[in-house]
Amino acid sequence: MDIVIVGTGNVAHCFGHLLKIHGHQIKQVISRQMAHAQELGEMLNASYTDDLQDINMEADIYLLAVSDAAITELNDQLRLGKRIVVHTAGAVPLTAISRISANTGVLYPLQSIRKEIKNYPPIPVMLEASNDEVLRRLQSLAQSISGSVTVTSSAQRLKYHLTAVLCNNFTNHLFAQAKAYCEKEQLDFSLLQPIIKETFDRLEKYSPETVQTGPALRQDETTMSLHRELLANDEYLQLVYQVMSDAIYQFHNK
Repeated sequence: MDIVIVGTGNVAHCFGHLLKIHGHQIKQVISRQMAHAQELGEMLNASYTDDLQDINMEADIYLLAVSDAAITELNDQLRLGKRIVVHTAGAVPLTAISRISANTGVLYPLQSIRKEIKNYPPIPVMLEASNDEVLRRLQSLAQSISGSVTVTSSAQRLKYHLTAVLCNNFTNHLFAQAKAYCEKEQLDFSLLQPIIKETFDRLEKYSPETVQTGPALRQDETTMSLHRELLANDEYLQLVYQVMSDAIYQFHNK
């Protein structure tokens, strides 16, 4: 398929490269910043522009890989008639682009993506479409780049997005907090790498609730008190520790 990509962030880079290597042609890249449009456009052997008025009108699909706020702006600015237009956001409903075209859809990657990492992990893709024909086209496109393609509603996709934040964003922030604490206390963060790896590896075989460990689960108040004392000078991290400990205990003692 011939594709126009609007946006040059992480998702635009990822989808652009995956689509290109799987036989699709990126016709054009559009970005507010010409330098960014040029960079990605040249990578994908596509034309590029920073002006929506110069958009190529001969593509099969128009992929809006932009921020949630920018989707709203594009809905006000862009008019593509009956051409297929899709956005890639998890927390934005399909109706958010209803003014751009009569044929709309969503192509949401349920994965943490950084454009600096070219060896992309498996990416489950969630689809939604305004009609059956658009859904058929999007399924064909998604199946060419992903082994896991699921049709969801906007409401379901938002819930998946929430769980992705819990699983990925929140846990990564805890790792960042642990690393900062190690640096402050002159500890070697790399010694935690095996337990971090084990935490995720075991989820391939076991449900997370069945492998929970730690002082909060067993209500070891002596250990938790010692931990809180260590965090006496970091009110924020102490609060995180207490909230997470309470959450673990309550979850396992419903």
